[in-house]
Amino acid sequence: MRNRLLAFAFVFAALTGAAFLYQSVNPPVSSAQNSGAITAQTPPAASSAAPSSSVPSSPAPALTAPRQGFDYGRAKLENERNTVEIVQAYDSGIGFITAKTMSAQSDCDPTDLRCRFLQQQQGGAQQGTGSGFVIDDTGLMLTNNHVVTLETETVGKLTVKFHNDPKTYPATVVGRSPAYDVALIKIDAPGKKFTPLSMGDSDALKVGQKAIAMGNPFGLEFSVTEGIISATGRDFQGSNGNLATNVIQTDAAVNPGNSGGPLLSSAGEVIGINTAILSPGTQGSGQGQFAGIAFAVPINLVKSILDDLKAGKTLDQGTLGSSRPRLGIGLQSMDAYPDNLIQQYNLPRTGAMITNVEPNSPAAKAGLRASSKNAAGTDFNGNPIQAPINGDVILKVNGQDVTSVTDLQRIVFSTKAGDSVTLTISRGGKELEVKVQPQVITTK
Repeated sequence: MRNRLLAFAFVFAALTGAAFLYQSVNPPVSSAQNSGAITAQTPPAASSAAPSSSVPSSPAPALTAPRQGFDYGRAKLENERNTVEIVQAYDSGIGFITAKTMSAQSDCDPTDLRCRFLQQQQGGAQQGTGSGFVIDDTGLMLTNNHVVTLETETVGKLTVKFHNDPKTYPATVVGRSPAYDVALIKIDAPGKKFTPLSMGDSDALKVGQKAIAMGNPFGLEFSVTEGIISATGRDFQGSNGNLATNVIQTDAAVNPGNSGGPLLSSAGEVIGINTAILSPGTQGSGQGQFAGIAFAVPINLVKSILDDLKAGKTLDQGTLGSSRPRLGIGLQSMDAYPDNLIQQYNLPRTGAMITNVEPNSPAAKAGLRASSKNAAGTDFNGNPIQAPINGDVILKVNGQDVTSVTDLQRIVFSTKAGDSVTLTISRGGKELEVKVQPQVITTK
């Protein structure tokens, strides 16, 4: 009888994009168990068969008892000491945030308990958990916008609990930025001594640097993971479109519930706010699972809007565009140009063409030139188009390549009052450098 071949089918979940990291607490997460007892095994008895190799085999090393006097409470490696010191210094500044949305108004008779119970089961208030970190002595805490909105619905009740503190404190939203997925909340805890975390410089990050993530994954109060900075400058959007570009990528394990928690450097400084993951398991389970790729909003981006958040503002894309420093130009990414126009007019293949310059704007004062001619061409689908061809093309900003319009916007929006940016432009086939001072431009 013929031997039957066993068929093995490998099923991979589709990569569906970003999974935001607030943890829904319905259904509840089962308790984690630690069953990893270590058992010493006796080496197997020697075989009577002759060895197949002429080289004599070495005996298996004997298992020995731990060295006398070894201090397991003290880390021996420099990296261990660094991580332990950071955790011990800042663990009490990490908040475990619980958010509840306002439930829909009940149409039940207040005395009809059965009606009210059934209505709650069919769609009452949402509840989720996330993380945050204290930034000053008054109890201001940074977290993610999606933690305090729970899938765009405004949170009605917000509470915060700290590591090694049995109390739970109420909190309120001060300001938020849906565009950057950042929120600032205020904890109501009179007399409590807070442990603020210091904010570092995310622009100075190098790929390969150490990264430490702190937060509350899957509703487990306080957890620490460690990895590296895998990449910087990622242009990335979440599933709802509200996530900052130029995000930090890390392989430090983060999971639902880590949202809003800090990503720290080996200096113990916050370099980003953990926000989202790319998760192969999202489609099958509806719940994101860590797969080695996590994203954090750079802390320098957060610092650039912190004063607005403290002032109680809500910063969506439109508000940011009108309240942040600008150059006063319109742009068209060169990657949208078909090859026939690139070759015919000797245009750069990367960068952004200036399509218009606003009068009296920083760009106008710096002498930047907008395109005054359009050329007919065909797009990638063969459809006729008209494209600007003789404007300045911005190739770099502060030495960084401009591959899309968002590259330029990101750097310009993050400039402070009085700062200038250096643009490398292509004009008539020649490269020039132009200094421009971005300004907030008010429209009347």
